[in-house]
Amino acid sequence: MADPDFLTVDAFARPRGGRIRWRRSLRQLIDDGIDGLRGATVNYSNNATHAVPPAPVPGGCALVAAWQSREAAEAAFAGPLRRAIDHPGRFSLDGEVVRVRIDPESDVDNWHGWEPRAGDAPPLTKEEPMVAIVHGILRRGELITFVRNNLHAASRAAHHPGHRGSIDISSRLPFEHTSISLWKTYGLAQDFAYKPGGHASAMKHALKQKTHRVGVFLQVRPLACSGELGIDQTPFPQLPPANRPEN
Repeated sequence: MADPDFLTVDAFARPRGGRIRWRRSLRQLIDDGIDGLRGATVNYSNNATHAVPPAPVPGGCALVAAWQSREAAEAAFAGPLRRAIDHPGRFSLDGEVVRVRIDPESDVDNWHGWEPRAGDAPPLTKEEPMVAIVHGILRRGELITFVRNNLHAASRAAHHPGHRGSIDISSRLPFEHTSISLWKTYGLAQDFAYKPGGHASAMKHALKQKTHRVGVFLQVRPLACSGELGIDQTPFPQLPPANRPEN
């Protein structure tokens, strides 16, 4: 059986020592090699889905990483990555990739060199919690339209009963963007995505006008979670805390 990628997300408002130093040192760690790491992206972050409109300059930082196994991730966070995530107000999520969809007209089939894999992970049921990750790179000339459409989608998410928090991240501003949104159930996530409203309209426009030159969509089954992301509540109270070393 093929194992799905074990995915980790760690985000915080502002690292000690500043964003530039944090990004530089973390990228050096990744470039030096970490056992079991399949792919990673070091990002600016902005709470741009629950807060409308988003701050014009993202103040936070985030690390999204894919691992060969849970054990590999735990060893890395206890070892070389420990200082990188040792910052106050951190949100941490562990999950497994359940579904991968690549835009058929995407220029590439990866996310900064990482080719996501769902392996033999069972599909989500309607009642399970879900994390949706949408990664894209806009074509030149589409930025203003994207920002306008994203505001409408963000407004709908902020008031949707299934929304449990979200964050926008990017490692290459302003045309690259990735949204990570948390949902109470897979069924409610589908309601947000496809029923008439801001997100459905934005999605239809993007597909019809081919606004993106890269598009990757992931469904993730959350397995553990610590902290909050955009709302003042624990997103998945039924889940155990993410396994990170104590600060």
